Amino acid sequence: MLGLIDYLVMATYLALLVVIGVRALKAQGSPDEYFLGGRSIKTASLTVLWFASWIGGASLVATVNRAYTLGISAVWYVTALGVGCILFGLLFAARVKRLAESHQFLTYPELIESAFDGRTRVIATITTILSFMAYAGGQLAAAAAVIAMLLDLTFEVALALTSLVVVSYTALGGFKGITQTDWIQALLIFFGLIFIGLPIAYSNGGTIDQFHERLPLSFFDIGGWGWAIIIPMALSIILSFFVAMDGFTRCYAAESEATARRAPIIAGLLILPMGIIAVWIGMTAVMALPDSGGEGDVLTAFVVTFFPQGLKGLMLCGILAAIMSTADICILTASGNVTHDLYQRLIAPNASPTQLLRVSMMASAFIGMMASLLAWQMRDVIDILVLGFTINAAALLLPTLWAVFQWRGYSTASFYSAVTGLLVVVSCKFFEPQLPGHPFFADPLWPGLSSAMITFITLHLLLRSKHASSSARPA
Repeated sequence: MLGLIDYLVMATYLALLVVIGVRALKAQGSPDEYFLGGRSIKTASLTVLWFASWIGGASLVATVNRAYTLGISAVWYVTALGVGCILFGLLFAARVKRLAESHQFLTYPELIESAFDGRTRVIATITTILSFMAYAGGQLAAAAAVIAMLLDLTFEVALALTSLVVVSYTALGGFKGITQTDWIQALLIFFGLIFIGLPIAYSNGGTIDQFHERLPLSFFDIGGWGWAIIIPMALSIILSFFVAMDGFTRCYAAESEATARRAPIIAGLLILPMGIIAVWIGMTAVMALPDSGGEGDVLTAFVVTFFPQGLKGLMLCGILAAIMSTADICILTASGNVTHDLYQRLIAPNASPTQLLRVSMMASAFIGMMASLLAWQMRDVIDILVLGFTINAAALLLPTLWAVFQWRGYSTASFYSAVTGLLVVVSCKFFEPQLPGHPFFADPLWPGLSSAMITFITLHLLLRSKHASSSARPA
């Protein structure tokens, strides 16, 4: 399927990622450098980090697969990503950067504690670790599907190989290593899809006329995925931007409030056309590769079949780049929670910078291993990722809004709201086969978010009433 030059291009690319991670290791002097790049990241690099992190396995590999079976309705996943990115930049980013500068936050749960209390920080930490393990697991599953097809390996072996590469350069290089690798990966993704992928799809029957002539009418139904799936998925994704620690981390790392605000907006505008191109390729593959049946990795099969020698290897590197650039920041984010919010906060508050740096690297390796196990268990990329989005959105939305906008809130209401949302989402997922076939239970977001909101609002009102009564009582 591939020529020698293609294998050489891919091997060089994977080796380069590890080399960058090793070189970046020399620049690590403190946890602030390891997790935030010294808080001096400029607009261009921060935009690349946003773009490369969100154009990953689900955005490309899984969207092409969905478009192969559903048509244009598959565009909803990436559309929600682009919209969420833009809204975060418009509404949240500058505020988050301002708070980070005032308090020198390193992680998202620190912000939560500043508004509420330590126990709410702990539940925010647990929720963030679980969700980012899911995000990383989804990307590793997508990368393993690509490697398995290319090298004719079992999924398990491909997953082990992929995890080894991603975890190695992430654990060693930290934020600076990721920034350097994501520049390479973002350029491969963006220019590879626009200037190579789309023209080749067009030349192999991917024209609007051919689509209308040869594809079933259902492929042009924007709601073909099913609105019961589309609405909670899109809402989970958009809301998760406002509670996902990687977004907060990028704001902390920005050199200024203006940089923190501009970068996600620009990235969101760049993300939107990527979804259209992924759907275009998927619909082209229906006609060009009718025998694949949509099984496995359609995007990789399309590249292997129609791309010329040399460009095959380059485009496949672009696919892997999309996946790995998302997996790395997810692993690093969860690692920050383990190191700063659990180890330093609860176990070793007086640990030295060198000790914390060593623990950070070990935590990155551990998170990568756990994400790999999750990928091995679930395998469906979008299902894994949506689970992560839902956990975050249901458990942490209201406490985060209160913290960022600095509204007056009660710690008890925040804590029990987050606990309720987390437990309900996990329970719904665990007991999914036994739940009634009602639209409310079609997605864990609805019961999870509803129960969290009811808990938060009820306790908030009760505590405010109690506080008012206490204040009014004569001395």
